[in-house]
Amino acid sequence: MAASSPLLLAALAVFFAAVAAAALDTSPVAFDAGYAALFGGDNLVRSPDGRGVTLKLDRYTGSGFVSKAAYRHGFFSASIKLPGDYTAGVVVAFYLSNWDDYPKNHDELDFELLGNRRGHGWRVQTNMYGNGSTARGREERYLLPVDATATASHRYAIAWTPNNVVFYLDGVPIREVVRVPSMGGDFPSKPMSVYATIWDGSNWATDGGKYKVDYAYAPFAAEFSDLVLTGCDASGVAGAEECQVDLLTHDVAVMAPAKRAAMRDFREGYLTYTACRDRVRYKTTVFPECDDLADGRSTFHEWGESKKTRRRSSSPLLYSSRMQ
Repeated sequence: MAASSPLLLAALAVFFAAVAAAALDTSPVAFDAGYAALFGGDNLVRSPDGRGVTLKLDRYTGSGFVSKAAYRHGFFSASIKLPGDYTAGVVVAFYLSNWDDYPKNHDELDFELLGNRRGHGWRVQTNMYGNGSTARGREERYLLPVDATATASHRYAIAWTPNNVVFYLDGVPIREVVRVPSMGGDFPSKPMSVYATIWDGSNWATDGGKYKVDYAYAPFAAEFSDLVLTGCDASGVAGAEECQVDLLTHDVAVMAPAKRAAMRDFREGYLTYTACRDRVRYKTTVFPECDDLADGRSTFHEWGESKKTRRRSSSPLLYSSRMQ
């Protein structure tokens, strides 16, 4: 046994080096290769090159698309350019869900972009549900530190692994949810499809529903491009385990110190609400993953809103991962 140990160690070294260098293909896909129209008819318009799509909302309908396959973990992203001018009540969503297959105990991971009055910037909301835990929504809301309606699009991404979920904006991690045993079924674990939609959220999206969609400004159009659909096969076919290893060892899932520092800076500057600090809604509930806001009692109201005055910055985000 002792004589074979050096060979075993060498083999393990080669194996782990290969794992560490595993390449996850995060190349964008053509729209029709990975997605299909969900609803909206002519309000879904494919780009001339077939690699993007515009979703429109008018007084008759919104629109949306869905991935052709479901995935058990992966990395999913889209560059999105949002409508400008008056957009109160408009919701543009990029998310994972399995509600159609599990209507009573579905999982979900959300980016919801919330429109606003003229002169007020869009907000972004992230959320997570597991096993139908809609009564324990883990919402967070942030100011967008960029002009989401400018000429350049901005990238929104979700990395979902068996161990954590990381939300990214333009390559900057803005939120990580780490799976811990006490979460139980609240952590998404069932295969999910990828969705994008635009719809009328007048009853809640802007200042709690104070400002509604004004269809005098319609149609509202959100442009989607650079669609990355890197998911692990949910059917258990050969290659699924290798995909999980590639994902877990890739930069999108590994939170190195520089990424944690960038995430902390973003959250300190742009986080406006967190369910982690909402004692009005959740009373004495403390979500087990809420460990990055040590000064929460002094900087957040009891209803979860930040006490800080937040202003959008003209400076670019400071961290960009090597893959994004």
